[in-house]
Amino acid sequence: MVLLLSEQGVLSLKELTLDGTKIEANANRYTFVWGKAIRSSRERIAKQLKELWSYVDEVYQDEEQQPREPDMETIDPAAVTRTINEINDALKDKEIDPKVKQKLAYAKKNWPGKLQEYENKEKLLAGRNSYSKTDPDATFMRMKEDHMRNGQLKPAYNVQASTTGHYILNYTLGQKTNDTTELKGHIDDYIESYDQKPESLTADAGYGSEENYDFLEEKGITPYVKYNWFDKERRDKKHAANPFNPDNLFYNEQRDTYYCPIGQPMAYIGDKQRKTASGLIRNVRLYQARNCDGCPMRSACHRSDHNRIIERNPNLNRHRKKIKQLLESDEGIEKRRQRWKVEAVFGNIKQNKGFRRFALRGIEKVSTELGLIAIAHNLQRFSLNPVG
Repeated sequence: MVLLLSEQGVLSLKELTLDGTKIEANANRYTFVWGKAIRSSRERIAKQLKELWSYVDEVYQDEEQQPREPDMETIDPAAVTRTINEINDALKDKEIDPKVKQKLAYAKKNWPGKLQEYENKEKLLAGRNSYSKTDPDATFMRMKEDHMRNGQLKPAYNVQASTTGHYILNYTLGQKTNDTTELKGHIDDYIESYDQKPESLTADAGYGSEENYDFLEEKGITPYVKYNWFDKERRDKKHAANPFNPDNLFYNEQRDTYYCPIGQPMAYIGDKQRKTASGLIRNVRLYQARNCDGCPMRSACHRSDHNRIIERNPNLNRHRKKIKQLLESDEGIEKRRQRWKVEAVFGNIKQNKGFRRFALRGIEKVSTELGLIAIAHNLQRFSLNPVG
């Protein structure tokens, strides 16, 4: 349908505007599994195993030959079963505290099964923080449309839609609350669907990350995607003019040295690694002042007890400089003005059509349902304005 409209000149596949919204899943709101609770349960078992082995140490403290300590780090059904058996063997023919004996019996009977249950749940989580028991593909998310106004978490899907001229060109379903991690998959899906890549992408700061900028650059897509503090820079003149802001410090590229407001050099001292939400490792360069003692500007510059250290990411800084130029260009200003159109699409679907909750369960069926909604929206849009 989209290709047909494109061939007729009603819409263009070259320029995308991307945004996301959360739509509630058809799932019970009060039956859920939390990843944090599973991790806590595993840690509790690991702690209790170590306490049981401490008891073995106490039993053998007056004997020369101590039993070999079992594997206490691997917490899975097989490893824990082996550890419990080794503890039982070590305490064989010993006078054991009845409470310890009871705890060992309970552990042998219940812990392996519980750990297997945790492993199965973690596979369903697949890196998420939660899922619904009645629709395991749905994740608990904080919804804007909260009739109780108490920030209640509900099972939902993160719907990503790229549009042009109020038409939906592509949609994908995210299972995480963060929009940042959804951009790459959405664009790859678009390219696979239409066998072509867009020329430009417009999106808000929720999609602005070094990883996404690298991805769009690699694909040859012009990014009109804000970085986190783009709007703050424009609104807050004090922030932009702050002489202590690392972005405003003078940098000598030849010497790879920054200079603080009083002209003191801040030399490169090494790298620090940062892990992104998707698991990628990024290197950040560190620069430190030589001597901040006695500096009259120290209280305004930093509050550290040591000489000031700043973190810089040359690759991200390069992207930000490029993004700022694009967003402040005439074309960028126009694209920022038009970005509301994708929100209008969501408003039509949710408010006008009253679609606020999926009727089906499971990400595959929900995707089909969303596709029907997208077709209905595009048909209505075309009937109202058939010339684009």
